[in-house]
Amino acid sequence: MITPHPSGIHSVLHTKATAELKHLISLYTKILPIWTFPFIPLIIAAFFQSFAWVSGPNLFQNLSLLPRLLMMLLFASGEYLFMMPTMNAGMEIFGMREALLVVIYQITTLIVFMIVDLFVFKKPFKIKYAVAFFLVALAIYIVYMFD
Repeated sequence: MITPHPSGIHSVLHTKATAELKHLISLYTKILPIWTFPFIPLIIAAFFQSFAWVSGPNLFQNLSLLPRLLMMLLFASGEYLFMMPTMNAGMEIFGMREALLVVIYQITTLIVFMIVDLFVFKKPFKIKYAVAFFLVALAIYIVYMFD
């Protein structure tokens, strides 16, 4: 069921998972201030995603393909463990639009990927990373300001 948001700007979606998501948010606010949501969980998810995507050739060179894929799948599972409840709570509890959450996650992922690539895997910085960061940041601004 979709009910109008008090601001009238967007709708808040209520599903069978809403009560559980509210409980997760309650637990979250005992640890961190609410203004850090959805950023902190998405940053954690982005670290898992970065390792899931590029850890195979960088961390598991001595593993054959199947064990390597299983290790990468564990990282991907960590990503979904943090990302999916955050996306759902963003929409269902806070009434955030899907497009905004996706764009926030994409820029978070880009920043985290640059950090992991530079400091964990010791890859050289490329100017295209800075250009991509700027363009995605601009996209977030456009989505957020015109939502």
